[in-house]
Amino acid sequence: MNRRVLNKFSLGLALLAFTASFEAKALTLDWAGYFRADHTFFHNYQLDLSAPGYSNSGHGGEYIPGQGQKSATFSSFFMRLKPRVLVNDNVIVRSEWNVGDPIAGFFGRGIPRHDRNNSFSTGKDDLTLSVSRLWLDVHTDFGTLQVGRAPMHWGLGVIFNSGDGTFDRYQSTSDTIRLISKFGYLSLMPLYAKNSMGSNLAGARNPLTNVVLQGSDDVTDYGLGLKYENPEEDLEAGALYYKRNATDAQDAYYFPSGATVFAGGNNGMNLKMFDLYAKKSWNRFELGAEVPIYTGLIGDVNGVGSRNTYRATGVAVESALKYDTWKHSLKLGSAPGQAPATTGSRGSSFTALQFHRSYKLGQILFNYNLSNFGAANPDAIPVSQGTATSPTSYSPNTVSPYDAAITNAKYIMFSSEKRWEQWGLNFGLVWAQANETAQAGKDFYNHRTRTWFTSTTTQDSNMGFEFDLGTRYNWDENISFGADLGLFFPGPFFKYTNTNLHSGPADRATALSFTAATVF
Repeated sequence: MNRRVLNKFSLGLALLAFTASFEAKALTLDWAGYFRADHTFFHNYQLDLSAPGYSNSGHGGEYIPGQGQKSATFSSFFMRLKPRVLVNDNVIVRSEWNVGDPIAGFFGRGIPRHDRNNSFSTGKDDLTLSVSRLWLDVHTDFGTLQVGRAPMHWGLGVIFNSGDGTFDRYQSTSDTIRLISKFGYLSLMPLYAKNSMGSNLAGARNPLTNVVLQGSDDVTDYGLGLKYENPEEDLEAGALYYKRNATDAQDAYYFPSGATVFAGGNNGMNLKMFDLYAKKSWNRFELGAEVPIYTGLIGDVNGVGSRNTYRATGVAVESALKYDTWKHSLKLGSAPGQAPATTGSRGSSFTALQFHRSYKLGQILFNYNLSNFGAANPDAIPVSQGTATSPTSYSPNTVSPYDAAITNAKYIMFSSEKRWEQWGLNFGLVWAQANETAQAGKDFYNHRTRTWFTSTTTQDSNMGFEFDLGTRYNWDENISFGADLGLFFPGPFFKYTNTNLHSGPADRATALSFTAATVF
């Protein structure tokens, strides 16, 4: 989830709610939320492709650690508050507040500002309290009107995922006006939304200085959703039409070559998506599927001097078999990638699709971006000595080890879960294969680093498999503890470094996580 400054639209909504509080005789304030803590030890995140200190920068390899470390340990605390004001029977003001960063949390975060001569100094900046969502629910005779910075979720959460899970680190959120009208089992949802691309793909925010570049940085979304929900038959299905427009009148940055490139023009979008999904439950068996279909134009990712045509179709299928204390699940799907192209003639077609980062499989393969295990410090730090007084000398170009998603892959996952009164045990197996691989003598798009490079060798498509084992203990209905072990056995796909220096297979990676959470 991106942390954003409240715009005039959301600020006006806040003032409206504040004014309403004075006019009302009595208001009810409800609180909900959660606090989470996690500690992770990761061994061999470089997959033993080289000796410590090896850097593959500029060669287009899958992982570019270059930090000389094969193991990493990181911890975080995080709290999310969800207060809501019940103005009356028809009006509710909802909000979500973050204490700390939703991705990195807080645990030792913050640069000490005082007592620099004390080796055990503990002074830090204040914790960040930010408003991530603020919206108004108005219940009318013709439906529920939602206005403000609100969550967006659709289907299985493959594209739009509200990220409401306790350990979800990314969310779909929009400044929106939408109406949800119900007609029996059918509901209709027209929507209008404004989004800033920021430092995302085709965004107009400089990733080094965090300054908005020349242009409007303006993105407009339109959508219409149709949903059928029949609780008596345990059947749900929906179709969403979603359109995004963005002008070319802004400078933006892309990744069309080995280095980040800033460019003006040909950076807008005229993108359409049809997202179809269905879910059905029987006595013990449930089945669901989601199929997002993209068409239209996006910015010049290929670096050819014009907007790129974008066509991509993904598919995700989920099934589960439930017994009294057992649940067996099967997930499979495919997210397309970008095919190799003749050097100097990439063309204007782009086809890679990335699922939402909160739609997860397993613990390692699609959960961690191993190339971001290097300088992953979310605190603003001076770029160089002698420039600490200038705000632009601080680099907010934060990398996240969690910035990973299902992309350029077909996958299958089987998992089982056993529950007792307070204890739980689960295990899972994941296997994946790349849809597109690098070919010798051609340009290829690295889907993890989001850069183009020229390959000198051919890459295998087998990504390997992963084994996960976890346990949970519920202290009571609000407090839980967990421990999870992940073993990733990478396939030949991950031994590729675009050189002939390493021909042996990549070795196993191990992740061990301990978690605790309280929900209130």
